[in-house]
Amino acid sequence: MDFAYSDEQQAIVDLAAQILGEMCAPEKLREVESGTEWFHRDAWAELGKADLLGLCLPEAVGGGGYGFLEACLLLQQVGKAVAPVPLYATLVLGALPIAELGTEAQKQRWLPGVIAGDVILTGALNELDSGPRDPQLQAKPDGDGWKLHGTKTTVPAFHLAQAVLVPARADDGAVKIFIVATDAAGLSSERQDTFNHEPVFHLDFDGVAVGSDDVLGGDAAGGEGALAWIVDRAVVGLCAIASGVSERGMRLTADYVTNRKQFDRPIGSFQAVGHRMADCYIDNEAIRLTMLQAATQLAEGKTVDAEIAVAKYWASYGGSRVGHADLHLHGGISIDLDYPIHRYFLWAKHLENTLGAATPQLATIGAILAATPVG
Repeated sequence: MDFAYSDEQQAIVDLAAQILGEMCAPEKLREVESGTEWFHRDAWAELGKADLLGLCLPEAVGGGGYGFLEACLLLQQVGKAVAPVPLYATLVLGALPIAELGTEAQKQRWLPGVIAGDVILTGALNELDSGPRDPQLQAKPDGDGWKLHGTKTTVPAFHLAQAVLVPARADDGAVKIFIVATDAAGLSSERQDTFNHEPVFHLDFDGVAVGSDDVLGGDAAGGEGALAWIVDRAVVGLCAIASGVSERGMRLTADYVTNRKQFDRPIGSFQAVGHRMADCYIDNEAIRLTMLQAATQLAEGKTVDAEIAVAKYWASYGGSRVGHADLHLHGGISIDLDYPIHRYFLWAKHLENTLGAATPQLATIGAILAATPVG
């Protein structure tokens, strides 16, 4: 598979890298992290001005008309800059599902605001006792609409969002996905902190009323396939961020061991350090290439369960290895919060465990291999 970028894709990467590189200098990140929002509003506004927030949304609503692969290229730059912006939540968990699966009214209601940078969306995929593909939150018929009962957890950017996509299960066992306003009556939230200090939220739905026009795709839409569509892209979107985190952390470490001297020699010239950096490069390439393979095939509309599991395995396992190597090779300075490398380790650990760490991915790959006919 050819992973070379087209001229348009390279221009997208360069523009995003320029904006986020300039806006997310370490001193600015310290300022943003000292607040409670964990939101770089200036960087978000610049992404909107550059038309990057709507780049992958349909032209019919004012977007750029690009696809999921380009979304992953943007997320990769978010990871490189460790930028505290809700691009993943808004685009992958919210806007792309509405663009692909929503009704025309839903697209017109939500997507123009996303493109302008005025609307932030998110998605509630996780529950305490079940996986993202098997929601247990209850959807009860209520007149012409529904009422939602249950809990969701680790919902990103809920404090910033105007709406959240919520998968639920009806009495007949069917899955439905609801677009729920974050200020809906009966919906309460509790903040949870993560490895990289990004706020996520535990949500309680106590009879939250939603109309039939708030069902993603309409009340008659089938939810199982829609949920799989969302979860697949949610996982690969995380892998894209992890790819950027891993690459930039590795580059910072390579620069450090090239310039840090012991016994009048750069420590990068020591064999043990050189071998560990070589391992980081191999891990980083595995993260990047498996992510690009899964993203490319998803963008082409293919079903790629094995490729997604492989990509998340490398994002989790390889990302953890690179993150630990970054800290170890930096030595004592790695614990100095004025130095940037700690952010890359914390982001890597957060991404490692989100939507399934390495071991569940191996179990998925094993099950796929076991079900594959021989010969």
